[in-house]
Amino acid sequence: MSLDTKPRPNSEPRSARREATRSRILDAAAMAFAEKGVFGATIEDICERAGFTRGAVYSNFTDKDDILRAVIEREQAALLKHLAASFEQLGEEVAAAPDVEHGVETVVTRILHSLPIDRQVSLIQAELEIHAVRRPDQSATWVAVSAEFRARLVAAMSEALRRIGREPAVDADDLLDAVLAIGERSVRRALIDGAEGPDRLSAAVLPSVLLALSRPLPGIQSEAAPAARRDRS
Repeated sequence: MSLDTKPRPNSEPRSARREATRSRILDAAAMAFAEKGVFGATIEDICERAGFTRGAVYSNFTDKDDILRAVIEREQAALLKHLAASFEQLGEEVAAAPDVEHGVETVVTRILHSLPIDRQVSLIQAELEIHAVRRPDQSATWVAVSAEFRARLVAAMSEALRRIGREPAVDADDLLDAVLAIGERSVRRALIDGAEGPDRLSAAVLPSVLLALSRPLPGIQSEAAPAARRDRS
């Protein structure tokens, strides 16, 4: 047996071409799922949008379920990347808030920024979730990748609350669900209205929800501008 592990001269270009083909198929599948739904979209729809034959599609994916799993993983990876970028400066922003109320507003703003105002993203996320509800036997991939996204968001939210001297008064996952329910409804409303950001629902309701469902950390003064609170005392 040869131990030579050097790649063959054409293996890297072939791999790059294959990845480009897979990416193009997934782009087409995401568009088809968003427009026609997971059940409504067919392999033919995906082929037509991608500009490939069925043979090209089946040489990269076993079937539509295989494509769906890959779309879920790619869409959630993109959301995680967007989330990381949105929360990159959150710690410094919260620490600079003059009081708890402004700190909570900062947290809310960052959570909302983690929800892209994009028609296709909104549609494909809704379709993937609905498919998981319709077909729980096929929901394992959705559940796994969604769990990672939720864990990152819960950690970011909890850390931001800690920096203003608060903690969730309910289970952190339940608090996140309440925040996301309002945020996602606000995003859909913005898409319908043609707005560039979440509508007034989020700004009007979310800070109060976050305050009502959190509580001061026991024995720990808020890190967000304690001097401002001492001045008022």
